[in-house]
Amino acid sequence: STPLAMPALGATPKNREGAIKLYDDWAKNYDETLKSWDYPAPRKTAELLKRYAQSGVEGAPLCINTLPVLDAGCGTGLSGEALHAAGFARIVGTDVSNDSLELCRGKGIYVNLVNCDLECAETGKTPFDDRSFAGVTCVGVLSYVKNFDKVFAEWCRVTAPGGFVVFTHRVQLWDGDVDSVRTAAEKSNWVKRFESEPEDYMPKNPDPIESAKRI
Repeated sequence: STPLAMPALGATPKNREGAIKLYDDWAKNYDETLKSWDYPAPRKTAELLKRYAQSGVEGAPLCINTLPVLDAGCGTGLSGEALHAAGFARIVGTDVSNDSLELCRGKGIYVNLVNCDLECAETGKTPFDDRSFAGVTCVGVLSYVKNFDKVFAEWCRVTAPGGFVVFTHRVQLWDGDVDSVRTAAEKSNWVKRFESEPEDYMPKNPDPIESAKRI
């Protein structure tokens, strides 16, 4: 199929307000657009979490049957669909776009959906208990984040011991340590198990600015 254009994606301010407007406006056509771009990141992220959840830390498999997975910045639910297809039955989603969350609800794959800012600008922290998730995934969201110390600290707080965090980020922002993203990750309370080489993030996206990311 012919790739669909979304000029506003590259032009949108990379902040909370920009994200809310962009994704509320885009929500109804989001899935169709991303599928036209051959968007592999949700599937690759889910498969990576599944692989590490099965092998666990030092050979101890992570119990995904007792704790849910947090899909941080779930959008319209493409990442949740990929997690569900990979065998994760209990998924909680958060996003700042109410229109996107409404579409998520219609898919019936999340046990809970919450309008929540990753940087916790209004509440100080996410509305989840300590150690309440087996893992956290975040796909295609972090270019809108500035306070990575806060985001990564929250992910560590809500992830159970032995859990995993899997996220994507644009190559130039990660390699350039923009907004101290790599510095924040390196000083977070986790151990890096995997970092992909730069790869096409949306191979058929007409806008090359959004083309390369790491997982």
